[in-house]
Amino acid sequence: MMKAIIQSALNQVQLTDIQEPKFSPISLEIETKYAPFLRYDLLKLNGTVPAQLPQVMGYSATGIVTKAGSLRSKSLLHQKVLVLNPWGTFQEKSISNIPPLTIPITDGVALKEAAALVGGPDLALTLFKIITQKQKHVIIYGADSVTGLTLMQLLTWHSQIRFTPMVRSISENYLKSKITNYQIRITTALNANNNLVIDLVGPAINHQLANHLTRGDEILTVAQKDTPGLQFISRPAFPKDYQFLMNEIKARRLFIPINRVFAYSDIKNALSFQRNNPSRGRNLISFEK
Repeated sequence: MMKAIIQSALNQVQLTDIQEPKFSPISLEIETKYAPFLRYDLLKLNGTVPAQLPQVMGYSATGIVTKAGSLRSKSLLHQKVLVLNPWGTFQEKSISNIPPLTIPITDGVALKEAAALVGGPDLALTLFKIITQKQKHVIIYGADSVTGLTLMQLLTWHSQIRFTPMVRSISENYLKSKITNYQIRITTALNANNNLVIDLVGPAINHQLANHLTRGDEILTVAQKDTPGLQFISRPAFPKDYQFLMNEIKARRLFIPINRVFAYSDIKNALSFQRNNPSRGRNLISFEK
């Protein structure tokens, strides 16, 4: 038996004992260390994203490989890995049967940093690739988020594109501190039109987005699906994308903000904190003993 955090119903979670997952010749067993608490988890909890319940929460985690099946490479034994598992990662052990979904963690990258790459920096890299093809002035709403801060760092180090961050007044001081600490290059001068607007926030800024549409700006969103005038972006990240981001961390060109780390036994407080506080970095669930 092992401990796991289960979504048992809408807006209900519980810490319980479950059977350890089945191990086969194609399996890797990973002892979980950290798992990121994502917006995706909240959307499943409140029913916005359908889920078959009960279900182990979480989509990704970092940990140590403790067992390798006869058909898997023994070189990963005792190594740090990032594992993607759509069937849940808020549990003491995960089994990975799909090789591309287990990604070795680059030396010099901490387990916490690698855990925070999913659901934010990976999305930022997808947006970065699109932005560099368009070569427009970029306006980023929700720039204080993990996605926004990563995107601005990528634009600073790997492009000459001008960009302007937009945040709520409550987050202005936090953003200023990160811009200084991460050496982010911004511009405060806005173009009258022909901007590329990035929506990392959702419906709360639809009034501003409507104004941008009126001026003829192009809008990409990661937070609103099937909204007229907005291009919804949702693309998978690949192992090479995570390796790139880890190399950026190792080279000290990318810093991933970590906010709070909650013990798995404190899941109720973690959920409350995730729901009720502004983004100040990624929150993690710890399974460290």
